[in-house]
Amino acid sequence: MAIRTINGITIMGNDGENCSYHNSRNGAHFSRNNKGVSYTDSVGNYMSSTPRFISINFQSFELEKYGDEIRKSDGTRMIIMPKEQIQEIANSTFYNEGQFHVVDFLTFSITEENKEL
Repeated sequence: MAIRTINGITIMGNDGENCSYHNSRNGAHFSRNNKGVSYTDSVGNYMSSTPRFISINFQSFELEKYGDEIRKSDGTRMIIMPKEQIQEIANSTFYNEGQFHVVDFLTFSITEENKEL
């Protein structure tokens, strides 16, 4: 597995189907594999495109169909939603304001540096 960091974004995995992206500046994390995607935004909301069993304070929950969600006591939520919708949300919330966008979560293309003059 390859690991590299570009402008505060750590990319783990190959550029193929199994890859993980972590923003060290705000804690956001995006993962993809051949089954789907998951995303945790900078405030702790968690989104998945595939069913999940989740345990919170020794209590089990299941997210099994789109729209199923769990609201946690800290105000964050866990939800299952379509892959494309998660990708769009990640594209708009993964980066801090003014931070260079290394990964395009719609196409998964990676830009090494800002080429604007």
